[in-house]
Amino acid sequence: MGRRLIYTLATMGATVVGAGASAAGLLRHQAGSLRSSFDDDKNRRFSTFTEAIAAPRDNDDDDSAALAIIGDSWLCGVDVDADQAPPTLIGRGLARMLGTTVRVQTTARPSALSDDLHRQVDEILRSPWLSRQLSDRWSEDRRFAIISIGTGDIIHPIQATIGVPVLNQAINRLQREGRYTVFVLVCPNLGGLPGLRDPLKTSLRRTSRVLAGSQWLAALAARAVPLRSTGSLSGTTRRSLLNGSGRFPSELGYAQLSSTLLSAIAERIEAPVVVDRSLDIPEKGETARRHELVPGAEAQSDAEESAVTEDIRAEPVPNHSETVS
Repeated sequence: MGRRLIYTLATMGATVVGAGASAAGLLRHQAGSLRSSFDDDKNRRFSTFTEAIAAPRDNDDDDSAALAIIGDSWLCGVDVDADQAPPTLIGRGLARMLGTTVRVQTTARPSALSDDLHRQVDEILRSPWLSRQLSDRWSEDRRFAIISIGTGDIIHPIQATIGVPVLNQAINRLQREGRYTVFVLVCPNLGGLPGLRDPLKTSLRRTSRVLAGSQWLAALAARAVPLRSTGSLSGTTRRSLLNGSGRFPSELGYAQLSSTLLSAIAERIEAPVVVDRSLDIPEKGETARRHELVPGAEAQSDAEESAVTEDIRAEPVPNHSETVS
């Protein structure tokens, strides 16, 4: 009886050890495959943007604002047209919001790690295009920097340095040396990316949540504005908001992230809530602008409308019965 019990326990222990070894081997295989795909993303097309976006409808205030985009695939616009990439979308929205020209430069690159953050910040701070001397007013409500980093630190945990101190240093340098208002798009929940299976899915979900929480606290401590990228990608099916590979946003996803960032900027600088939608609806916009710019135009339009109505009422209605007879 005793020997049988010992044999049973030994068999169960060997089974548990074998299952654990199998799970560890599967995790290494899944992680290696994801790491290889992540490294291949460096060769994908992305937006390299250094331009000035003018304010709409020629209402430029003869000054300019500055926008710096720093980080990884979640901001650089991988596999989308430059017009649909976050640097262009955010710059366009900011120009309309501030009523001024916005000078935009991006150093974000696909598959960037925290090790790359120092170099990207150096490039922004040394850029003559974003120099404060090009603006009459260069207060913090005219200079914005957006950072997205962390995905590479999860996928390449051995290569990357400790990401949070690097992020904290980058925020402090942008604020102190560049007088930027900094927004941080924290690491997304990588466990929610499509196509992943356990055990890698569970491992990525845990580690990315821990890193996102650490980045959130670091941003708050440095007086930056933290934002959740995962929360931004909502409102429709998650799959349509991500690229076919599932490792970065689609064109729709980039648009939604840009909208979230613009809302955060508007809240930070206390921008007006009312937006002139006449630029979005041209057929209604001309009337709206005329009512806004010409005194009494609205009353005149109402009078014209009532005159037309009276003419319609005064017009005699033909008697079809007499015509037939």
